[in-house]
Amino acid sequence: MYSYLELENKSFEDFYLKFCGMQECKPNYSYGPAVRPNYLLHYCLSGQGEYHVNNQVYQIKAGDAFLIMPNVVTYYQADQHEPWTYLWISFDGSKTRQYLKRCNLDEHNLVVHCDYINELRETTIAILAHNKLSYSNELFIQGQLYTFFSFLAKSANITYNDNVAPNYNPYVDKAIEYIQNNYQEMVTVNEIADYLSLNRSYLTTLFKKHLHLSPQEFLLKYRMMRAEDLLTNTDLTINQIAFSCGYSNQLSFSKAFSNSHQMAPRDYRKQFKLVDNSRMNDPHERKE
Repeated sequence: MYSYLELENKSFEDFYLKFCGMQECKPNYSYGPAVRPNYLLHYCLSGQGEYHVNNQVYQIKAGDAFLIMPNVVTYYQADQHEPWTYLWISFDGSKTRQYLKRCNLDEHNLVVHCDYINELRETTIAILAHNKLSYSNELFIQGQLYTFFSFLAKSANITYNDNVAPNYNPYVDKAIEYIQNNYQEMVTVNEIADYLSLNRSYLTTLFKKHLHLSPQEFLLKYRMMRAEDLLTNTDLTINQIAFSCGYSNQLSFSKAFSNSHQMAPRDYRKQFKLVDNSRMNDPHERKE
């Protein structure tokens, strides 16, 4: 079984569907390692499998959802004996991060459990059924997208008195988005502050309040996380990885990485095997 719909409607700038689908996978069916340009959420309807990201392996079972962040190397594989059936939904928009946080999902929490299996399945089926281009279907699909996320948020059971709403800050959120989109460049904290029309010291205060990190510490942590991905899942040279992570030369990158990981990038790479790229055989690869 395989169903797919691609519909990118940017009329709804805050939050909109890019594509969605549903698939019953064969044993050991896998996808990756790959980098996606957009947010992508998979939800396991039955069976089980593994999700590999940031050098961690998550065991996924029925009712679990796993989030793929933009520009992050990921790999996932169905179980040999009990392969999963899953749905996937891709989305974007200016409020995407805010809505994900209401579902207890972000770059630090990529896997959640949601007991509304039938509801999420039926919502996705309804979206797939309205595949003809029309204004009514456009509005219907937008409504179903919010319905889908309402079940995730309901399962997360986060209220305005809990962590997400008080800790959400639009300046911090925009700064994180700016870092994620520009970490490959020689971006500085002053540049981020200027982009937000904020004083650097005030931006630092906001970061420490909401993330318990300074902007510089967050930028370094994010660059190191991307470096880990590239060292583990690509055959790029150390010099190429240095430039890809926003460093002007290999020496400064190696020094930063060694200070962060207590080992040189080459030694870190030796600890991990490259996953064979021939395993990238997902039939909806071309759609994503």
